Amino acid sequence: MIFPLDAPQALLPQGSSERIAEEALAEAIRRLCRGGSWQGLARELAWRAVTGGHRDPRSVEALADAAEAMLASLIDEALWTVERAAIHSRDEFLEQSRGDDAGALAAARLDAAEEADRLVDAAYDSVLDSLLTRSRRAA
Repeated sequence: MIFPLDAPQALLPQGSSERIAEEALAEAIRRLCRGGSWQGLARELAWRAVTGGHRDPRSVEALADAAEAMLASLIDEALWTVERAAIHSRDEFLEQSRGDDAGALAAARLDAAEEADRLVDAAYDSVLDSLLTRSRRAA
């Protein structure tokens, strides 16, 4: 989802759209980790690549390092998209309900959370696909 660069960010208090995006991404990552850690998630991806790609289990550490780096990069990229979703949602809400700042902020948080969940899930799938492709090439 792409939003225009000239979206009126002034409608959100200074820095709040970025904070909303960061919080949404953090929550999406916590959900994906299922109580585990970021490093645990990277190891999970590595093990899935080892078992799915019929690779030497000794390669799990290198794959986990690669998974962690790829995930970090994709999550960093997602921040902008999630922030734009929050801004767009708040603007859209305020067009229909002028003056309802609390409702607009809630809408921004909800849409940011949905976008963050989608992007974090997509990042997980992308990293796994990339690791499996590496495993197949190495085999």
